[in-house]
Amino acid sequence: MDLAYFIQKGGLMMYPLALCSVVLLTVFLERLWFFLSNRGHRETYLAALKYVSEGKTAEAKLCLEGSRGETERVFAEALSHAEVSRHDMEHIITNRGVQELQRYAKHLHVMELIGRIAPMMGLFGTVLGMAAAFRTVAAYKGAVDPALLAGGIWEALITTIAGLFVGIPALVIYHFFEKSLHTKAVNLKVRGEEMVRVLEKLHD
Repeated sequence: MDLAYFIQKGGLMMYPLALCSVVLLTVFLERLWFFLSNRGHRETYLAALKYVSEGKTAEAKLCLEGSRGETERVFAEALSHAEVSRHDMEHIITNRGVQELQRYAKHLHVMELIGRIAPMMGLFGTVLGMAAAFRTVAAYKGAVDPALLAGGIWEALITTIAGLFVGIPALVIYHFFEKSLHTKAVNLKVRGEEMVRVLEKLHD
């Protein structure tokens, strides 16, 4: 028995569940690649911070140039407005930080949505299958073979299994990325305060 057999036996709801699994895999691979290819480097940030503390803003900008990490990109934005007041600098860092986090949060809601609706779609498919099985049994005008009912119920339960098979990994993956995003947000807040203090001294 292969995948096509289960999709055929599971009924109509197996098709949207199969689509959900494809979308989930696509989004997961895309986000995984994005997170891995946009990792920050603490050494780069610390080197730039050291340059700024020494008044070497040109060297700091050169150090941050081309970096794809969220912290370094925020720092580069702050350095391009080094002459503004502390209040304005806080707003610049906050706004750019939010923009950076939004880059990482893109499409994560799709995984959460699939994780929530896939089990419900599976349950809905099972209810439809059970109704069809009992309708078939009700059409018989005599003794009913229990195997007939059992077979119908077994086929109906396929969609519940499929829904859980898609939904559980979707929620696990979603929470993995959400945790990573939360960690980035905390790091940005802490390092943003460092940036403000160092740039304020440079301004003075």
